[in-house]
Amino acid sequence: MNASDFIAAIALVVSLLSAWISYRAHRHSVRMKEDESNLAFSREKSEFLVRIDKARKSFDHLEHRLKGLLDRIGHGADDTRKALAAEAEQLKSDLSYLEGCQRQAWSLWEETYEMGQSGLAHHKPRFLGLIEDDEQFASEAQVRCGRTEEAIDKAETKLTMFFV
Repeated sequence: MNASDFIAAIALVVSLLSAWISYRAHRHSVRMKEDESNLAFSREKSEFLVRIDKARKSFDHLEHRLKGLLDRIGHGADDTRKALAAEAEQLKSDLSYLEGCQRQAWSLWEETYEMGQSGLAHHKPRFLGLIEDDEQFASEAQVRCGRTEEAIDKAETKLTMFFV
């Protein structure tokens, strides 16, 4: 074996070692990008689940408020109940619609929890729109609750003044 064969053998070994190192570096780079992508997906999914959960809690709070107002009207004097009949019907209607909002929020939470990366990318805008529509309804219902509370207070005040 002469010197040129020896140099060629060393060059071949160095070349193979270099190819192996490059392959390993490429695999590591691909794995790191996949890990970063998975982490970003997990973060986005978690943030969206928290968003849905906040809406659910808001809906639960509104449900308690609506039921409390309906109880307050129901336990009032006959004159108060008659005077607030329209408000009571609106509260019942709001409560019925709210139950649908709550079911939808639970369904969206469960679907989102089970989703993969492509499913979330595809469905998140639509799901977000549904949640925002329901939150808009809840906001309007809160305003109606405030007006109903004022009407109940006025009716109770008039009733109290009548008996005094």
